[in-house]
Amino acid sequence: MGTVRYILRRLIFSAFLIIGVSMILFAMINAIGNPIEILLAERPGITDEIIESITQYYGLGGSVTDRYFTWLGAIIRFDFGTSIIYNLPVSEMLLTYGLETLKIQIPAILIALLVSVLISVLAATRQYSRIDFGVIAGAMVGHSLPGFLLGILLILLFSYWLGILPSYGAYSTRNLLMDSMVIDGLWHMVLPVAMLAFFNTATLTLLLRASLVDVLRQDFITAARASGLPERRVVFGHALRNAFIPVLTYLGILFGLMLGTAPVTETVFTWPGLGALYIMAIQQLDYPLIMGATMIITFMLVTATLLTDIAYVIIDPRIRLA
Repeated sequence: MGTVRYILRRLIFSAFLIIGVSMILFAMINAIGNPIEILLAERPGITDEIIESITQYYGLGGSVTDRYFTWLGAIIRFDFGTSIIYNLPVSEMLLTYGLETLKIQIPAILIALLVSVLISVLAATRQYSRIDFGVIAGAMVGHSLPGFLLGILLILLFSYWLGILPSYGAYSTRNLLMDSMVIDGLWHMVLPVAMLAFFNTATLTLLLRASLVDVLRQDFITAARASGLPERRVVFGHALRNAFIPVLTYLGILFGLMLGTAPVTETVFTWPGLGALYIMAIQQLDYPLIMGATMIITFMLVTATLLTDIAYVIIDPRIRLA
């Protein structure tokens, strides 16, 4: 019952948090004024009647309070309105572009998690060795290197000089057969996924290695070794499980912000994902698209945080359900 009450409290808190973010976001967007009037201000021949009709079509008329509750009721039904610039349903655009973003983000996180666990265990169990210093140095370089610079270097090396990997886009327009499209899509994913995995691996390695070194010094690890357990079971079965708790927070944020941290990668590789769409929406002042994308990112972050809090209790029962 304690776990159920804890989850219910977290759900209620998450719902109020999302509503609070929506109110702040709606107020900030509306502070700039009517986007239709701003977009059409420098276009001669546009009458006030046309502006008024377009304003009503996109639901931008009426008081701010009425428009907020109308918009809030619509997004509860996953209806984010119609894009002002593209004249397409925002929900369909978010789904289409969001899947393209997740297509490179999820594999990159999973690869980074697997590699960082192996490297961190190797470094932590050989503390102060050359391997340990090499892992730390490599992770620090990877953590400090600007994302756009690494992307450009990857394009120069593998696309321009070696010519073995595509430098932009999600597909090649030349491929028309379904089997070649699948292979072509995977081939285009290599460089974006490599860039994301490199940075995620660097950060995860620094966090996990430091946490694992601290856990390996604890008394229960000494007791486990004294009981005759194999070293592999001590490290992976006991130490790694406890060392993973601080890393879980970063993973929760990482999964929650998959859509929000995409603009740099998608800009460098011209990837048709939500990050690139979000940047274009801001530049073009596409009011419904900005609101919809922001709320999806907020929902993912809050949900990931909620799942992370629940995972804490599962991984370490010592954590109290406060």
